[in-house]
Amino acid sequence: MRVALPAAFFALGLTVLFVPVALAIWVPQTRAEFVDAVAKGTKGSKMETLVVNRGFDEVVRTLESRCAPCLDVKVERVANVGYVERSSSDYNPELKRVGKDRAEFTMQVIHRPRGVGHTPPPNGLYVMAADIKRAGAGRTEVILYRPAMGFKNISKALMQWAEGTSTDCPKMK
Repeated sequence: MRVALPAAFFALGLTVLFVPVALAIWVPQTRAEFVDAVAKGTKGSKMETLVVNRGFDEVVRTLESRCAPCLDVKVERVANVGYVERSSSDYNPELKRVGKDRAEFTMQVIHRPRGVGHTPPPNGLYVMAADIKRAGAGRTEVILYRPAMGFKNISKALMQWAEGTSTDCPKMK
Protein backbone atom coordinates (compact mmCIF):
# COMPACT_ATOMS: atom_id res chain seq x y z
CA MET A 1 0.00 0.00 0.00
CA ARG A 2 1.34 3.42 -0.96
CA VAL A 3 0.80 6.38 1.31
CA ALA A 4 1.05 9.84 -0.13
CA LEU A 5 4.11 11.70 1.17
CA PRO A 6 2.11 14.68 2.55
CA ALA A 7 -0.15 12.30 4.52
CA ALA A 8 2.87 10.52 6.01
CA PHE A 9 4.41 13.85 7.07
CA PHE A 10 1.09 14.91 8.57
CA ALA A 11 0.87 11.67 10.61
CA LEU A 12 4.48 12.05 11.75
CA GLY A 13 3.81 15.65 12.76
CA LEU A 14 0.79 14.66 14.84
CA THR A 15 2.80 11.94 16.56
CA VAL A 16 5.65 14.34 17.41
CA LEU A 17 3.16 16.91 18.65
CA PHE A 18 0.95 14.73 20.87
CA VAL A 19 3.21 11.98 22.25
CA PRO A 20 5.18 14.36 24.54
CA VAL A 21 1.91 15.78 25.90
CA ALA A 22 0.60 12.31 26.73
CA LEU A 23 3.88 11.36 28.41
CA ALA A 24 3.98 14.61 30.41
CA ILE A 25 1.12 13.61 32.72
CA TRP A 26 2.69 12.38 35.95
CA VAL A 27 0.56 10.96 38.74
CA PRO A 28 2.07 10.10 42.15
CA GLN A 29 1.86 6.35 42.69
CA THR A 30 2.66 6.38 46.44
CA ARG A 31 1.88 8.56 49.43
CA ALA A 32 5.58 9.43 49.69
CA GLU A 33 5.64 10.68 46.06
CA PHE A 34 2.52 12.80 46.69
CA VAL A 35 3.90 14.34 49.92
CA ASP A 36 7.28 14.99 48.29
CA ALA A 37 5.67 16.71 45.28
CA VAL A 38 3.54 18.99 47.48
CA ALA A 39 6.46 19.75 49.85
CA LYS A 40 8.59 20.80 46.84
CA GLY A 41 5.91 23.32 45.85
CA THR A 42 4.46 21.60 42.80
CA LYS A 43 2.14 24.01 41.00
CA GLY A 44 -1.43 23.67 42.19
CA SER A 45 -0.55 22.23 45.59
CA LYS A 46 -0.44 23.67 49.08
CA MET A 47 1.23 22.69 52.35
CA GLU A 48 -0.17 23.96 55.66
CA THR A 49 1.11 23.51 59.21
CA LEU A 50 -1.04 23.79 62.31
CA VAL A 51 -0.03 23.26 65.94
CA VAL A 52 -2.98 22.49 68.22
CA ASN A 53 -3.14 22.59 72.00
CA ARG A 54 -4.34 19.02 72.32
CA GLY A 55 -2.41 15.88 73.10
CA PHE A 56 -1.30 13.62 70.26
CA ASP A 57 -3.35 10.61 71.44
CA GLU A 58 -6.47 12.75 71.81
CA VAL A 59 -6.06 14.21 68.29
CA VAL A 60 -5.51 10.77 66.74
CA ARG A 61 -8.53 9.31 68.59
CA THR A 62 -10.72 12.14 67.26
CA LEU A 63 -9.44 11.64 63.70
CA GLU A 64 -9.95 7.87 63.96
CA SER A 65 -13.55 8.37 65.09
CA ARG A 66 -14.37 10.80 62.25
CA CYS A 67 -12.42 9.54 59.20
CA ALA A 68 -14.36 6.41 58.32
CA PRO A 69 -17.92 7.64 58.97
CA CYS A 70 -17.37 11.04 57.38
CA LEU A 71 -14.83 10.50 54.60
CA ASP A 72 -15.17 6.86 53.45
CA VAL A 73 -18.03 7.64 51.08
CA LYS A 74 -19.04 7.26 47.44
CA VAL A 75 -20.61 10.31 45.81
CA GLU A 76 -22.70 9.59 42.73
CA ARG A 77 -23.77 12.25 40.25
CA VAL A 78 -26.20 12.38 37.32
CA ALA A 79 -26.24 15.24 34.82
CA ASN A 80 -28.48 15.87 31.85
CA VAL A 81 -26.27 17.48 29.22
CA GLY A 82 -28.22 16.56 26.12
CA TYR A 83 -27.84 12.97 27.32
CA VAL A 84 -27.67 11.38 30.77
CA GLU A 85 -24.14 11.36 32.15
CA ARG A 86 -23.34 9.38 35.29
CA SER A 87 -20.16 9.77 37.33
CA SER A 88 -18.95 8.95 40.80
CA SER A 89 -16.13 9.63 43.23
CA ASP A 90 -15.21 6.91 45.73
CA TYR A 91 -13.23 8.44 48.62
CA ASN A 92 -10.76 6.20 50.46
CA PRO A 93 -9.31 7.68 53.67
CA GLU A 94 -6.66 5.96 55.75
CA LEU A 95 -5.31 6.95 59.15
CA LYS A 96 -2.52 4.90 60.70
CA ARG A 97 -0.07 5.28 63.54
CA VAL A 98 3.53 4.99 62.37
CA GLY A 99 5.13 5.17 65.80
CA LYS A 100 4.22 6.28 69.29
CA ASP A 101 4.57 9.95 68.33
CA ARG A 102 3.50 9.96 64.66
CA ALA A 103 0.47 9.18 62.53
CA GLU A 104 -0.31 9.54 58.83
CA PHE A 105 -3.57 10.46 57.16
CA THR A 106 -4.04 9.74 53.46
CA MET A 107 -7.03 10.45 51.21
CA GLN A 108 -7.35 8.84 47.81
CA VAL A 109 -10.25 9.05 45.37
CA ILE A 110 -11.35 6.84 42.51
CA HIS A 111 -13.18 8.83 39.83
CA ARG A 112 -15.53 7.00 37.48
CA PRO A 113 -15.28 7.38 34.59
CA ARG A 114 -11.52 7.62 34.91
CA GLY A 115 -9.69 10.56 33.36
CA VAL A 116 -7.64 10.04 30.22
CA GLY A 117 -3.86 9.99 30.20
CA HIS A 118 -2.90 8.72 33.62
CA THR A 119 -2.73 5.44 35.46
CA PRO A 120 -4.01 5.90 39.00
CA PRO A 121 -2.52 3.90 41.86
CA PRO A 122 -4.58 1.27 43.69
CA ASN A 123 -7.30 2.93 45.83
CA GLY A 124 -7.31 6.01 43.57
CA LEU A 125 -5.52 9.29 43.04
CA TYR A 126 -3.79 10.85 46.04
CA VAL A 127 -5.62 14.08 46.84
CA MET A 128 -4.60 14.79 50.42
CA ALA A 129 -2.21 13.68 53.13
CA ALA A 130 -1.35 14.80 56.64
CA ASP A 131 1.52 14.07 58.99
CA ILE A 132 0.46 14.21 62.64
CA LYS A 133 3.28 14.52 65.20
CA ARG A 134 3.57 14.94 68.95
CA ALA A 135 4.91 18.47 69.52
CA GLY A 136 5.45 18.34 73.27
CA ALA A 137 3.17 17.90 76.25
CA GLY A 138 -0.41 18.62 75.24
CA ARG A 139 0.54 19.85 71.75
CA THR A 140 0.27 18.24 68.33
CA GLU A 141 1.57 19.37 64.94
CA VAL A 142 -0.47 18.66 61.81
CA ILE A 143 1.17 19.15 58.41
CA LEU A 144 -1.42 19.03 55.64
CA TYR A 145 -0.53 18.36 51.99
CA ARG A 146 -3.34 19.16 49.58
CA PRO A 147 -4.36 20.65 46.24
CA ALA A 148 -4.63 24.45 46.21
CA MET A 149 -8.10 24.18 44.67
CA GLY A 150 -10.87 21.85 45.71
CA PHE A 151 -11.20 19.63 48.78
CA LYS A 152 -11.34 22.71 51.08
CA ASN A 153 -14.29 21.25 53.01
CA ILE A 154 -12.24 18.15 53.83
CA SER A 155 -9.11 20.05 54.87
CA LYS A 156 -11.19 22.44 57.02
CA ALA A 157 -12.91 19.50 58.73
CA LEU A 158 -9.56 17.76 59.40
CA MET A 159 -8.13 20.89 61.01
CA GLN A 160 -11.26 21.42 63.12
CA TRP A 161 -11.19 17.78 64.23
CA ALA A 162 -7.53 18.17 65.22
CA GLU A 163 -8.31 21.39 67.13
CA GLY A 164 -11.31 19.77 68.80
CA THR A 165 -13.60 22.61 67.68
CA SER A 166 -15.97 20.51 65.57
CA THR A 167 -16.89 16.92 64.79
CA ASP A 168 -19.19 17.75 61.88
CA CYS A 169 -18.74 15.82 58.65
CA PRO A 170 -17.80 17.86 55.58
CA LYS A 171 -20.06 17.99 52.53
CA MET A 172 -18.52 15.60 50.03
CA LYS A 173 -18.75 16.41 46.33
